[in-house]
Amino acid sequence: MIFCIGNGESRKDFNLETLRNHGKIYGCNALYRDFTPDVLVAMDFNICHEIYRSGYAFKYPVYLKQWAKCPASMYSKLFYKETVDKFIGEVDNPNVYTNEWSWPDEKKRFFVCWANNKDTMEKLRAERKDWHEDDYKLHLSKDQEGYTITWTKKKDKVMGFGKYKNDKTNAGMLIAYMASDKDDIIYLIGYDYFSKTKTVNNLYKGTKGYVGEKAASINPHNWITHTKLLLNKFPNHKYIHVGEDKPFDELKDRKNMEWITYQQLHERLNSNQV
Repeated sequence: MIFCIGNGESRKDFNLETLRNHGKIYGCNALYRDFTPDVLVAMDFNICHEIYRSGYAFKYPVYLKQWAKCPASMYSKLFYKETVDKFIGEVDNPNVYTNEWSWPDEKKRFFVCWANNKDTMEKLRAERKDWHEDDYKLHLSKDQEGYTITWTKKKDKVMGFGKYKNDKTNAGMLIAYMASDKDDIIYLIGYDYFSKTKTVNNLYKGTKGYVGEKAASINPHNWITHTKLLLNKFPNHKYIHVGEDKPFDELKDRKNMEWITYQQLHERLNSNQV
């Protein structure tokens, strides 16, 4: 079986190491900071660059979204005026808007670059005046304006998304899809659809690559919709949601989804009945 690990706060006190001997473990995004899963998936550009720069991708396999490597010969073209105007905006010094990383003593052969246009981001911030500043931190903060450039090196273990490269979903649901291709018993741990407070429910909130601690809670509509699609696509699989033991209305009648508490999961693990 496979354990998929979401980053909801319900799993804060659960020891993921207890899962090691019972099945494969799939995780996403900043989980790598605290734990090494068998499969790691990251989607947002900032966490993808962070993972690569940490060296993780040279020790363990990792799936990074849109991790397209460009040859060094293209680097200078990033700073042509027409390119800067398009991808960064009209700025006097594009270097001020460039976050670049390279490896010591490593020849620069290929790089990955993501760009955020500062003019577009300023417009979006103006349209969202009612947002708290912590809501901006994931995608619209000023420190993310411009280029994020990471030089790569040989023998990394980065993989593409394959048939899922164009899927418009979140990392938590994507690992559930990937796991479902490999096995038919899937545990969903830390998949918290709702927040118990008015702020976002995520273990890594307030850290780099995430919204701030005071960011508003997220409407779970999209997560619920993608869960329904998952259950429809794999009707003969068994999904065990760990957290609240009573399903909410939108998913309560799904025959291929079971709901258990963390205490029940502990009991199953201790008796080898997962």
